Order: sequence, then C-alpha cells, then structure tokens
Amino acid sequence: MDAEDFNKDRFLEDLGKQIAKVRKSKGYSQDRVCLEAGLSRGALSKIESGRVEPKISTLALIAITIGVPLAKLTGIEIR
Repeated sequence: MDAEDFNKDRFLEDLGKQIAKVRKSKGYSQDRVCLEAGLSRGALSKIESGRVEPKISTLALIAITIGVPLAKLTGIEIR
C-alpha cells in the first residue's frame, strides 16, 4: 500500500475493531478501561467504532491500562 491508496476512514474503523478485540481478549470491559485509564466511556466507544481519530498518547494509555504493547493494541505493522 502506498499513500495514495490509504483510506483514513477504513483505517480508523479497523483500528477501533482491533482495540476492541484486544481489550476483550484481555478480559476488560469498556467501563473498566475507562475507569482505570481516566477516559470517558463515550470517548472509548467512539475510538472503538472508528468515529474519532485518537491521539497516540490515548492509544498508549489504553495499551498500558490493559497491559499490552502499543503495537499489539493497534495491530499496526511498520514497514
């Protein structure tokens, strides 16, 4: 894939699905992540549904909260 093939909306949707998948696999509810990370439930819901573009610091906070590396949380492979 190159830059001209990049679809931001699809990327955010895939990112959100990956975050939800990893969160659930670690046994965390949205409420628990929000409580421990200091996020609003609405914010996490919007991230997981691909409706917002999260800051990298927010992604890092979610990863730390559920105890996974950021790369696993996002499913992003750098090439």
